[in-house]
Amino acid sequence: MTDGVVRDQNGNLSKQIGKYKVSVIREKCIAAASCVAIAPGVFKLDEEQIATVISQDGNDDETKLLAAQSCPTAAIVVIDTTTGKQVWPLIE
Repeated sequence: MTDGVVRDQNGNLSKQIGKYKVSVIREKCIAAASCVAIAPGVFKLDEEQIATVISQDGNDDETKLLAAQSCPTAAIVVIDTTTGKQVWPLIE
């Protein structure tokens, strides 16, 4: 895909706005839902009460990062798509 167009886990195409891409490590999610409260345009809880990404462009980058940082188990990974580097959780 080019020009920020990405295919989500369901095969749907969307245009990525901003430079951050988020993903959820399902095994680490405890359904605290802080991500949903902060970035409801990006996250929702699925039928198993696990956070899932519904859109990469539902909120701005700052909000996506704040939502990831609010996760008590660091289940949300943030990647800078311009560099390919992980922004959150911090890697030491």
